[in-house]
Amino acid sequence: MLLIFALAYLRQALTIPLDPAAESVAFTARSLPIGLAGATILLSLVQLLWPRVEGDGLRLSVAVQGFRWRPTLLLTLLMAAYALTFEFLGFLAASALFLLGGFLVLGERRILLSIAVSAGLVVSLWALLTRVFGLYLDGGELYRAIAGWAA
Repeated sequence: MLLIFALAYLRQALTIPLDPAAESVAFTARSLPIGLAGATILLSLVQLLWPRVEGDGLRLSVAVQGFRWRPTLLLTLLMAAYALTFEFLGFLAASALFLLGGFLVLGERRILLSIAVSAGLVVSLWALLTRVFGLYLDGGELYRAIAGWAA
């Protein structure tokens, strides 16, 4: 199933439009998605084709025994919420809230530390992507509404 998803993701990644001025640049909007899809496809093929040892390890019920499903499902829902709120909140706010929620789901209870780490990480990533790589990250509809009121 993951292989099928990765192939569909690669197909979509190849359709990401490129800025005509940035076609000669090594790192584009397609670079990371294509790399992630390629790595996932490679690892999925290794998993499928690698010789398996006979025994109880092949049963799915044994393989998933001990998995922590609740945090996995909560993080999946958090990623869906991140995707749904990204356009409205923008990169900075949506990403900081996503990281903060992820820290809470994974058991971190020091709220001030979580806020500081998520804010610092998101601002650092924003600075790297916008200032060093020259990528545009949308501020979001909320930012435009607030900036429009202040003007």
